[in-house]
Amino acid sequence: MRNSLLWFLTLTLFVSCSKISERPNFIIILTDDQGWGDLELTGNPVLKTPNLNDLADTGSLFNSFYVSPVCSPTRSEILTGNYHPRTGVTDVSEGGERINLDQKLISDYFKENNYKTAFFGKWHNGQQYPYHPNSRGFDEFIGYCSGHIGEYFNAELEHNGEFFKSDGYLTDYITDNTIEFIEINGNSPFFVFLSINTPHSPMQIGDEWWNRFEDFDAESLFLNDLTAKESDKAFGASNNNTLVNHTKAAYAMIENIDWNVGRIIKSLKKSKKHDNTVIIFLGDNGPNGNRWNDSLKGRKGSTDEGGVRSPLIFSYPKVNKLFGQQINYLSSSIDILPTLLDIADIDYDNSIDGISLMPLLTNEISDDERIIYSHWKGNVSLRFQEYRLDKDNNLFNVVDDQSQIFPVKNDSIKKYLIEKKKDWVDKVLNPSFSDKKRPFTILGKSNFNNVLPARDSYFSGGLKRSNRYPNDSFLTNWSEADSIYWPIQVMSDGLYSMRIFINSDKESLNSVIIVSSNNDNVKGKVEKVFLSDLRGMENDRVPRIESYLKDFQAIELDPIYLTGESKYLSIKRGNNSLGNIDFKRIILNPTN
Repeated sequence: MRNSLLWFLTLTLFVSCSKISERPNFIIILTDDQGWGDLELTGNPVLKTPNLNDLADTGSLFNSFYVSPVCSPTRSEILTGNYHPRTGVTDVSEGGERINLDQKLISDYFKENNYKTAFFGKWHNGQQYPYHPNSRGFDEFIGYCSGHIGEYFNAELEHNGEFFKSDGYLTDYITDNTIEFIEINGNSPFFVFLSINTPHSPMQIGDEWWNRFEDFDAESLFLNDLTAKESDKAFGASNNNTLVNHTKAAYAMIENIDWNVGRIIKSLKKSKKHDNTVIIFLGDNGPNGNRWNDSLKGRKGSTDEGGVRSPLIFSYPKVNKLFGQQINYLSSSIDILPTLLDIADIDYDNSIDGISLMPLLTNEISDDERIIYSHWKGNVSLRFQEYRLDKDNNLFNVVDDQSQIFPVKNDSIKKYLIEKKKDWVDKVLNPSFSDKKRPFTILGKSNFNNVLPARDSYFSGGLKRSNRYPNDSFLTNWSEADSIYWPIQVMSDGLYSMRIFINSDKESLNSVIIVSSNNDNVKGKVEKVFLSDLRGMENDRVPRIESYLKDFQAIELDPIYLTGESKYLSIKRGNNSLGNIDFKRIILNPTN
């Protein structure tokens, strides 16, 4: 870094005056499946991302910043400052994505300090209250709670727990809401988490963006060296055209992201809030495909460099006097909470795993002994100085060998890191997987919807998911011998009204639906036909690997009585029920 003394004096002056000056605003922009190589500023030879270039040129770029290999773990680390196993996040669906309630979130800190707080986009850390964003420090929530949704045009979203249909392209829509939230809050300090859904699949993007890559072929996209086998593994298809179109769509989505970042910055400048707003930009894991990634080994889901390295752009015009600063010291998603709270002069629990990055932004102080741990599905790797110890305990110098091709022989470093890995597994990883799966909560507050979706359900008999990936799935092939059920924890005794969302054919008319728990049961009937064809493919640029969509009707049932002794909720079809019924979700509301 250059001119670090000027930086240090400027930031020191700001911190010393922070209690009497205007409090800073904060915006976290997190993208989904955008890897290290998916930016022009990190060397991508195809992409044009001028707004993110400018953000880095007028701020700082962290070159050795690490996230988790997949979505919900990274989100939990940003929100809590702890490694994801410590937060209770052990999976990406079926309840394993929920952050433990004993974890205090960054949004809680800001809300307690009279910040206006909002979350827009993909939450992916729990849908049921009190895991829902509105009960975790966010005043405003517009987005979705699952790991992905199956439509990006006129998508079904939630607004503070109520489902509705959005308007237009999803990334544009949540950016619109971000800008509106910033503008309507006047001079009140705000904390906004914009969690963008792209370039995660389905690969849907408007013609304006797609057409920019129409003339690119495999060679110009740097895909000509990929084998059919690699393509098949990444996308479920050996057709090279599928691979090329997947990459085109991802790049089109990323350029759309860049445009939306520019819209936010333009709005901040127009409202004269830009200079007093901290903006950080990062991705949640490696790229969701075999595209250019600066020769890094691994993609999304991998604990190698390519699966966990993300650019982090840090911008704060009020103090950022060092344009184009690049920081190479090791840092991680667990460091975001302490860094932002330090800037806001908000005290926090210093027992968290993360550390504040303020010393790196001021006087180049770094802990050269720091280790960053990466975990997914039992695989653990470590980054230390210039080394990575991979999941199989091979040691690589990833500064000289980003592709992790040539193991190095350094017995003392290797032995040291193997011991550190064992200690981390024993103290952090193993305890998080010792508990049984948590039940799904049902809250007795009248203004909260209790949603139990198909993706979180257990089921028996001939029932099957519409797709092996649970997040956007529904259940089909439902016969009278089959049941759908959830382990539940009822927070308040009482009567709960119920709406069941189904898709039903003519033969299923008058079929009986039975909802029961261990202390009550109610019945209802299918009184009308509601058929919906599968949809979503009409907007896909390549065939998707996740579920396609259907529309569902709501059937109202009589209220069911639930208490703290109710341990499960079950849905069955009555005797002699015919026809086909598909199931999407059940919503319960207290009646008192």
